[in-house]
Amino acid sequence: MPHTNPFRMAVDLGMILGFTLTALFALSSAATTAVAGAQPPAPTGSRSITAAGNGTAVIEPDTATAAIELEVLRPTVKEASSAAQAVLADVWAALVAHNIDESDIRTSHLSIFAGGFGPGGLRNEDEMRYHASNTLFITIRDLDSIDAVLDAAIAAGANNVYSVDFSLSDPVPLPLSPRRAQAVAD
Repeated sequence: MPHTNPFRMAVDLGMILGFTLTALFALSSAATTAVAGAQPPAPTGSRSITAAGNGTAVIEPDTATAAIELEVLRPTVKEASSAAQAVLADVWAALVAHNIDESDIRTSHLSIFAGGFGPGGLRNEDEMRYHASNTLFITIRDLDSIDAVLDAAIAAGANNVYSVDFSLSDPVPLPLSPRRAQAVAD
């Protein structure tokens, strides 16, 4: 069985389909003219719509979102979980104290896992350590306060800031120019 290239087969099938549709369109136009018993209309001029343009919009963001993680390491699952909850409460309070509305704070990604490796390699069972972490996703509506908010979260026990993304709190489409609105309507 000869080796076939799937890309080449797709191109060939596309070309066959294109030629077939073109032929059917030409035949249907000729058949419609013949059935109607009329001559095809004489061209009355060129009719076309051409739209070209280039635009740039610069809009200052008014909102930032950040992913903040807190992680603790303790000898038991219970201690790790309790410590993580305590740090979470402290970070939450620090965020609220810096005017972050509670509806703009979302907890996600609770994780607890055993850390079986230490500097000397595999640890003994009695040396096992447990990692507990939480991630908070926050929305910061006062962009001038970003540094203070993140500093407060870190001072309260958060130990990772993964990203700060900027956006519009309520993005609205840009209005169309009168000419573009007319072209879209036409």
